[in-house]
Amino acid sequence: MRSVRVGRIGGIDVRVDASALVIAGLISWALSDGVLPEAAPGYATALYWVVGVVTALAFLASLLAHEVSHSVVARRRGIRVRDITLWLLGGVATIEGEPKNPRDEFAMAIAGPALSMGIGATAVLLAAVAGFAGGPDLVTTALWWLGSINIVLALFNVVPAAPLDGGRLLRAWLWKRHGDRARATRSAARAGVVFGQVLIGLGIFELWMGLGVGGLWSILLGWFVLGAARAEEAELALEQATHHVRVRDVMTPDPVTVPAATSVASLVDDYVLRYRCSAFPVTSPAGEVTGLATLTRARAVPRARRATLTAADIAWPASEVTRAGPNEPLWPVLRRAAGGDGRILVFEGARLAGIVSPSDIARLVQAAGPAGDRPGRAAA
Repeated sequence: MRSVRVGRIGGIDVRVDASALVIAGLISWALSDGVLPEAAPGYATALYWVVGVVTALAFLASLLAHEVSHSVVARRRGIRVRDITLWLLGGVATIEGEPKNPRDEFAMAIAGPALSMGIGATAVLLAAVAGFAGGPDLVTTALWWLGSINIVLALFNVVPAAPLDGGRLLRAWLWKRHGDRARATRSAARAGVVFGQVLIGLGIFELWMGLGVGGLWSILLGWFVLGAARAEEAELALEQATHHVRVRDVMTPDPVTVPAATSVASLVDDYVLRYRCSAFPVTSPAGEVTGLATLTRARAVPRARRATLTAADIAWPASEVTRAGPNEPLWPVLRRAAGGDGRILVFEGARLAGIVSPSDIARLVQAAGPAGDRPGRAAA
């Protein structure tokens, strides 16, 4: 997801994807042009739009609150939260780490739906009070809608299927019951695959019945759930493949570096083609690693500018590249690297000792096989 940072809450970056703004616009339009005029006729068009936009923004705020609740509970249990992103299908908190026990898993998972249910119940109660007191029916309708959608959100999220919060609750219960987190994760992910397929099937049926947008939305939700559930299965396989593996076991030692002043043209012709690598640490004249130049970034430079732009100009800044020590366990490092370029620079003290690329990890997983058995290692 390509998103823009809009602020911080409690030290956690909050980001908004463009698709979230599209959804806010569609909700505003649906409320202003349909729901509000039908339920509360007689107001000016401009007023419908004002209330519709405010209600849509309040809904986005409730999605953010849902994710903040997950994040607060995670941080209280010692788990780092990188950021929260609002996007097309709601919100997602990037949590770096795993709960230590089923109790922590349950607490983290239930926080979001509980808050959404609380917001929904509060909004419905306010709507009932406003209606009983003879308040403006336009405001009452907006509160009813906001409360109802949050209650629906809470109920949908507790469906016991990964990656939904209900899938986390299912995993917590199975983990406690069997004492095996991997087994619980696999079961929750498989439930997510089934649920995603059901949603897609339901959407196709709705389209066949001529329900239009509702069917497309079900298919979109199903596609997301199915893809995310399969991603969790793949992540579990990766975790099992990297069990007890250290960074030095998969890294490419003593990688070729490129001076910061090297032109992009020379980077492609003299380094990429010669060494058949797609990433090179960039070094200053003093030998300090200042970034990571990749073939992807070099290709994005127009040919006419490749002779003038340098490796330093196009490199990922060193601060944005995951760093690790050679003796660190690999799996926690991979979790830290998630969401970035995917490459890891390995340092022994101040010396660059190696680099880990996605292809290195892919070879490890292939060697491990479907059961997640470890390949042999040359060094402990």
